[in-house]
Amino acid sequence: MTDLQIRPAQPDDAEPIKALAVAADMFALDEVAMFDPMLAGFFDGSLDGHKWIVAETADGEPIAGAAYYAPEPFADRMWNLYFIAVDPGTQGSGSGTALLEHIEGELRALGQSEARTLIVETSSTAKYERTQQFYASRGFVEEARIRQFYGPEDDKVVFWKSLVD
Repeated sequence: MTDLQIRPAQPDDAEPIKALAVAADMFALDEVAMFDPMLAGFFDGSLDGHKWIVAETADGEPIAGAAYYAPEPFADRMWNLYFIAVDPGTQGSGSGTALLEHIEGELRALGQSEARTLIVETSSTAKYERTQQFYASRGFVEEARIRQFYGPEDDKVVFWKSLVD
């Protein structure tokens, strides 16, 4: 993807982010309201350390991707990539990789005193097989699997990556 710009999300991005989550078939329309307090806390600064970013093209199209990451509570310098989604029409064009590389760069820039690992969780179902391959091909390793977390025959798969060289 050419001319992709990654920037912090703005309040006007809230609805497009939620629409992206639905379009990417990650959440149902009635589920994306749960994003509202996370977005509001980011915009007003009440969720310390939480970050929402968006990827957009220079041609004025709707956002090509979005991500949400934050420090993992009760852990030592571990961060969690809670959400990353790319417009289904642009999947495979590098938007997801650009978002992930941006996040890793931001966290590495914080230094080892604030960020040493990044985790991401996904489903074990066939629908998320490409997602699992995406993380594995970018240096993440499967660290844990919690059986039947999301439902019968739907495990939570946790991927882990060191941010320390």
